[in-house]
Amino acid sequence: MFDINLWKVSTLALIALIGYYLKNPEKFEKLVSLILKFLKYVSERFDKSYIKYDLQSKINDYLKIVSKKVKHIDIEKINVEWIDVSTQTAENYLQNGKLILRLHKSDNQNKNIVNASIAFIAYAFLRKAKSYLANYQRESLDLFACYDLLKHEKTEILDQFVQDFMKDKMDNDKIANLFETYVDIDKVGIFYPILVQELTFLGEKVFSKKRDATKIYNEVKQLIFYLNNYSKRKLNENIINDFNGEYCKFAIRIVGKQFKINTLGEATYIKNIEKINNGNETIYLIGNQENKDFMMSVFKNCKERINYELLTDDSYSAVIKNSDGEDFNVNSYLMILRNNKTTVFHRK
Repeated sequence: MFDINLWKVSTLALIALIGYYLKNPEKFEKLVSLILKFLKYVSERFDKSYIKYDLQSKINDYLKIVSKKVKHIDIEKINVEWIDVSTQTAENYLQNGKLILRLHKSDNQNKNIVNASIAFIAYAFLRKAKSYLANYQRESLDLFACYDLLKHEKTEILDQFVQDFMKDKMDNDKIANLFETYVDIDKVGIFYPILVQELTFLGEKVFSKKRDATKIYNEVKQLIFYLNNYSKRKLNENIINDFNGEYCKFAIRIVGKQFKINTLGEATYIKNIEKINNGNETIYLIGNQENKDFMMSVFKNCKERINYELLTDDSYSAVIKNSDGEDFNVNSYLMILRNNKTTVFHRK
């Protein structure tokens, strides 16, 4: 009996493990890289395989996280393949939408990770929108995204990134100022789900079309300024108006005052949402995670009248300011509602 039960438990555990790795292939790549890291000390023939899976697991894990936060973001998983560079000309380094990165043989895997991460972010992150951004805007976004990708890795990797890349970029005041602004925006949890989301929407509109670049530069500048103001907002402070740009049109609404929820119920929030200008393309509803069911019910009870669909929703940790301006941690909940009349140019 013991042997049969042990066999059943082992089988179920194996099935669960296989299911987990099928659902999270980047975790399997991480496991493979750990095994290969040991094996490469046994034989050099495992060296390239270790580099491949170590790079893939780190970058693909980041992409999975970002893809959950940002809808329509057009980034495919990275797949490292080794090629004979002697057969490649300068024109071959971008083929069929694929990036070919040349890595010099090195015992320093940290440098490989940093170089691959920088190249991948510069090539793939917000590719449609970045064609229309000012150089300093584009470089600041790449810098922050790459920093965010690497900040949870071991200290040596982040140090390598700072020394090889970040330090020089931060000598540019425009880039440095934007980077610091992104840090503030990210603290309150809206760098990806609002800023990057709006830039993704912008990229869908302007990609492959003749546009006034100066207008787009200025609108992105105002968008960042707007979200930075939001990041400095104190608890229960009503300072946020709609953002009405030529390319980005959205509203942020806070479901935060508990006495309103308890005493006035859904009606006051439904009324406020219905008042939002129907020219807006997106509504971002933000509240405490504890009010998740309440917020969803508010949306469902006015969905038909406002003609918006739920694009995505997510819970996240954030640092916001209390009424005295001091930081404190909260568990927030965000719903992204998209106007059904908005034309979508997204193509896979």
